[in-house]
Amino acid sequence: MDMSRWLNRTELLLPLLALLPLLAYPPLEWAVAGWVGLTPLLLLLKHGPGHLRSWLVAGWGFGVVFHAIQFSWVHRTLVELGGMPAPSFIAFAVGMLTFLALFSALVIAGSRWVWIRLGISPYLAFPVLLSLQDILLGRFPFGGMPWGSLAGTQTPSLAAQIVVPITGGAGLVLLLAAVNAGWAWAAEGFSRSLRRALGRLAVLACITILLLQTWPLPMWDGTGRSSFSALLIPGNFSNRDTSGRESRMRGFVARTLAEIGRLERDGARGRPPGEGPKAGVVDLIVWPEGAVQGYVASGNQLMELSQLAALLDADFLLGSDSHGLGGDYNSSYLVTAGRFDFKRYDKRELVPFGEYVPAGFRWFFGKKVTRGERDYLAGKGIPVLPWQGRMIGLAICFESILPGHMRRAASDGAEVIVTIANDHWLTPAARLQHLRLSALRALEIGRDLLFVSNGGWSAHVARGRVVTSANREMQALLARPQLRNGTTPWVRWGYVPFAVLLAGMACVVLLLKHRQGRA
Repeated sequence: MDMSRWLNRTELLLPLLALLPLLAYPPLEWAVAGWVGLTPLLLLLKHGPGHLRSWLVAGWGFGVVFHAIQFSWVHRTLVELGGMPAPSFIAFAVGMLTFLALFSALVIAGSRWVWIRLGISPYLAFPVLLSLQDILLGRFPFGGMPWGSLAGTQTPSLAAQIVVPITGGAGLVLLLAAVNAGWAWAAEGFSRSLRRALGRLAVLACITILLLQTWPLPMWDGTGRSSFSALLIPGNFSNRDTSGRESRMRGFVARTLAEIGRLERDGARGRPPGEGPKAGVVDLIVWPEGAVQGYVASGNQLMELSQLAALLDADFLLGSDSHGLGGDYNSSYLVTAGRFDFKRYDKRELVPFGEYVPAGFRWFFGKKVTRGERDYLAGKGIPVLPWQGRMIGLAICFESILPGHMRRAASDGAEVIVTIANDHWLTPAARLQHLRLSALRALEIGRDLLFVSNGGWSAHVARGRVVTSANREMQALLARPQLRNGTTPWVRWGYVPFAVLLAGMACVVLLLKHRQGRA
């Protein structure tokens, strides 16, 4: 199969091929594109012409197109809402895309190099390198930037249910790329035997359809415990809202009271188990990140919330700034009904340029995008708070897509994860991807996830699948998450199962090459 007859400039075609896997991401969410969208790239890697240098350039172009679309929301964040001058934004965007595209360039050029120099097919090398890239981006740069992980497009699938709790999202990326390689291998057969090629394609089609299914499948989730009812109250306030903490909190209080009244009118108290709360209307009321502006602990707001919680017979979990030794923190507060008592978690993983400016970038970027002159400080406490005999894991916005943070929460005893976010900064497609990636991380650790956002989605996620959700303005959501206290293999051993899988693949490759050499 000689593709050089119709392809002379690989670097002109590869960037366009980045559009195919992008079909699997929001807003289209054509999940099948994740299983077949990389097939043309793999065929080119094995059969296309060009020297390694041209493949490095081609891979960089592929990465530029891919990440330019993935991070298209940055313009809204920095320019429309953050007020960044256009010339500065252009320079920042060019630098960001240049850097991120290098990952794609190294994966593509590396796959080509091992094929030319070592004789290892790209059908083996590319899946391995792509999954290693997924691991690297979960930790680097700035503590992790896994945005655009291909695994996040497949969380409802049967494949994700089986693979992700064992090997993490990287194992699912490996499987996706391997199935794409299978399609490329099957397509090669057309030049030798039409009948054999059709047989291969039929087998690959059956495998792909099976892995794409969303059939219910029990996963490693440990011992379940009795649940609780949570009322998720989203917001829709602008990031430039300067109305003050008092007026914003009054708005959330009014919305909460209206929702509690609606539940009472709907007869929520008298519904059978599983259809609504039993003893009280709700047990926990959750407001999103930054629900109260300023420092909620510095005034009477916490006392007022405690009194309201006692009136409603429910506790509050909400986001607000806090002030401690040395500076400001992005925090979440758990306010207990019946007494003036609260617990606080300070965000550990901050958004670069959004909540702080990394060292060495201030000369160009200036101050952070969010309100206030000073950078936020990173918290040091564990991301888990005890509540009524339960352990609630916490993730504030960006933290919910970081594999390390979510694994830490499960290791520290979290039985359910609550994510409070402010997605008003994002475009609609990016808001949905935030939810999908959060669902992936929840599947990795075997925990239910409650997700509530300002300007975005509210959802209850179980086993990586959205059980119930709302995306209309100020639509509240009542959820009953399952408490789980077991540990998935991913939580217990991290990337060890993934490394064992790669070692097994390496042994198979060496054995095949040894047999070929003897033949």
